[in-house]
Amino acid sequence: MSDDLDLAQQKRPVLLRVDELAKVYTVRRGLLGRKKQLAHALAGVSLDLKKGETLGVVGESGSGKSTLGKAIVRLVEPTYGRIVFDGVDITHLPDKRLIPFRKRMQIVFQDPYSSLNPRMIVKELAGEGLQLFRLAKGTELDDRVGAALTRVGLGMDMLDRYPSELSGGQRQRVAIARTLAVEPELVICDEPTSALDVSVQAQILNLLSEIQSDSNVAYVFISHDLRVVELMSHRMAVLYLGKIVEMGPSHDVAERRLHPYTRALFDASPVLGPGVDGKTRLLLKGEPPSANAPPSGCAFHPRCPRAEAGKCDLEAPPLRSVKDNLAHQVACFFPG
Repeated sequence: MSDDLDLAQQKRPVLLRVDELAKVYTVRRGLLGRKKQLAHALAGVSLDLKKGETLGVVGESGSGKSTLGKAIVRLVEPTYGRIVFDGVDITHLPDKRLIPFRKRMQIVFQDPYSSLNPRMIVKELAGEGLQLFRLAKGTELDDRVGAALTRVGLGMDMLDRYPSELSGGQRQRVAIARTLAVEPELVICDEPTSALDVSVQAQILNLLSEIQSDSNVAYVFISHDLRVVELMSHRMAVLYLGKIVEMGPSHDVAERRLHPYTRALFDASPVLGPGVDGKTRLLLKGEPPSANAPPSGCAFHPRCPRAEAGKCDLEAPPLRSVKDNLAHQVACFFPG
């Protein structure tokens, strides 16, 4: 992405702000479930998203990516923290007052087959939001459904089909059409292509990019595929055990990889081409710690090759800007 585009992106107004967002689950264990433990799915996440911007969110399974996305749109109720959408604190808004914001914030799930009602035909699925929010009816409803399907590359011959009669890519296009029909300003894309084959993935990614160019919609793009996130996102946030450990412009994060966890994630990604030296790669040992009993200090220190006893195991590093690039932040005592 060019410097001119980066500058234009910086001037856009903030659409979403998340402050110290946390989600803690109570897990019952032991005889008759009497013993309780707390699982920290999110442990104080702060970020912002500008209009028309894409923020990529990456991390291992269990890092809190999907929980973050669902919490932003209030499908999961946060334990503490704030969600501010277009200047309005929606964190604790009751369902009735949240309805207008539901239209403006939508989500596309990972598995289109499970997110679509198998008893509804495409016409009903694509128009579900329009009817729910009372945005259209009658011939206007039909016109807007047709326009949404055309926009995602589906023909009118699909209108009377059920999800079981569609391919995976077609189902995901229907899910995207349903989302776009209500003209949202923010869309949470929760692993939207991981259930699809590679060729269909490219089609869906191109479609999402085209839609953003046309409508200025903002995306929170959640994925385990770092290369896809680097391609799709203006900025990238790396999550580890419910916390952001690195965040900044996608190309900067991908090239510099200041946090050892970020480096390990990229090093674990397949690399095509000659001259790749596997010996220089940073490969993580062991599994991520349990969210029920996170380590003291820096949560990454048990797996980190740079960790120093008496420092990293006792104190959690704050997320701080890098001296030579204030837009790039990292939570590490020994970045680089």
